[in-house]
Amino acid sequence: MQSRTGAVARLLLVDLAGSVLWFPLWWYTTGLSRVIMHGLRVLRYRARSYSLAIWLKNFFVPMYGQHDLVGRLVSVVMRFIVLVGRSIALLVEAMFYLFVVALWAAAPAAFLFLCVNGLIRAAVIPPLHRPLT
Repeated sequence: MQSRTGAVARLLLVDLAGSVLWFPLWWYTTGLSRVIMHGLRVLRYRARSYSLAIWLKNFFVPMYGQHDLVGRLVSVVMRFIVLVGRSIALLVEAMFYLFVVALWAAAPAAFLFLCVNGLIRAAVIPPLHRPLT
């Protein structure tokens, strides 16, 4: 049985220090892969919800059963416009998730830079107020 002091020392030195040291490794391996996998899952879901494959499959099928030339041309033009719009929407969403992954990767470095920069500025630049004499 451990003493309370030993348990607290173990908590502070091993568990807390281990967590602090493990954090960057987790952030850039497991955490980053989870963020990427979540983004890919969401993009696959969005691609299915936009039904791009179905729109491509039925690209030359006439709409509303109009098999004449004008009906086919209108169908192709409308399906082309819809496909372009949905593809642009999916591309914008993919760019958003790419931006989120880049933010995830840059966040610890930015945090560290801001902390170090703040400490350096606090040590070098004197305070703006003067003590009352």
